[in-house]
Amino acid sequence: MSGAIIGYTTALYSLKADISIKKEQIIELSMCRKEIKEAKSALADANKKMTDPDLTSHTWFGHLADTFDDIRDEMASASQEIKGVQLTNLVNRIDEKISDLESEIHSLEHEIHSVERKIEKEKQKQLEEKKREVT
Repeated sequence: MSGAIIGYTTALYSLKADISIKKEQIIELSMCRKEIKEAKSALADANKKMTDPDLTSHTWFGHLADTFDDIRDEMASASQEIKGVQLTNLVNRIDEKISDLESEIHSLEHEIHSVERKIEKEKQKQLEEKKREVT
């Protein structure tokens, strides 16, 4: 086997390893995305519970009641910020990274096909050289 074929074969193995790594990263990111969506849903459920029970001026009043209501409102607001903005942004960044990895995999697959064609051409070239040597 010629040095060129060995070089191409090494490049081919490297490209295939890169694809495997990127596919594994996509799987891990997809699992993270799922966990974040579940956390987002759990946070939405918890957000509903933050305002339960509904405290009225008849059941809860005075300075402590006002302070407690203010704290609950701040918690609900912070929870909404986390759920509505931060987790949504995180899911969007994960989606972008998955899309980038899929594009990289597509490019690597094209490179693999190109290297495979080069290997075939090199093999054909060697066959032709052997035929010329025999005749």
